Amino acid sequence: MLTDWGGIPEIALEPHNSSLRLLFILQSLLIILFIMAEFLTFIRHTLTEAKPGICYGESDVALAGTYRNDMNRVLKKLKPYQPQFIVSSPLKRCKKLASLIEKHYQLPFQIDDRIKEASFGEWELKPWNDINRSNLIDWTKNYVNIPPPGGESFNMVLDRFDPFWNELWQKEEKEIFVVTHNGILRTALVKALNLTPRQVFSFNLSFGAVIRIKKVEPGFYSLQIL
Repeated sequence: MLTDWGGIPEIALEPHNSSLRLLFILQSLLIILFIMAEFLTFIRHTLTEAKPGICYGESDVALAGTYRNDMNRVLKKLKPYQPQFIVSSPLKRCKKLASLIEKHYQLPFQIDDRIKEASFGEWELKPWNDINRSNLIDWTKNYVNIPPPGGESFNMVLDRFDPFWNELWQKEEKEIFVVTHNGILRTALVKALNLTPRQVFSFNLSFGAVIRIKKVEPGFYSLQIL
């Protein structure tokens, strides 16, 4: 007797068909494996209009006047790749870049709040030099666990990023673009390279940086910074 088991015929009763059932199961697992995402490409937004020395994270700061040239340089880095899915931070400095990528690839992007920049709380849009020196020193010693007043620690950002990371790798689309921020690129490095939060701040990830991550096998990734 044939029954439907997840769309795969199952011969349920005869013991001598156990090897055939096993073959069907293995085939289904291979199909699932091959339709999961293979590449996540994380793209940092381009230069903003914020003046040097200003603290900003989740504040919705606009891009600098050079954004057209800046974004075209990013697009050249992405030219060899063909995304099937694009997701962006809700902040306008990312959405503007995502819109250009959307137009180039004729592929609508989606918004996800989990990949917006870290919040610096009460420090947002203040000059770093105006922030209480003692509080700033305490934070720099343990920003992994201690948030700015009303803001987020690195681990808090990592906690909201973690389910996003896991969900993307489960998607059907082979190539996914993620338009986001400095802090999120570093959380991706923590996940991909199994580094500590402090270690990932040794990487130079300038405006317009691109990190391309390939899943080699579960829990093991290769990585290229463009």
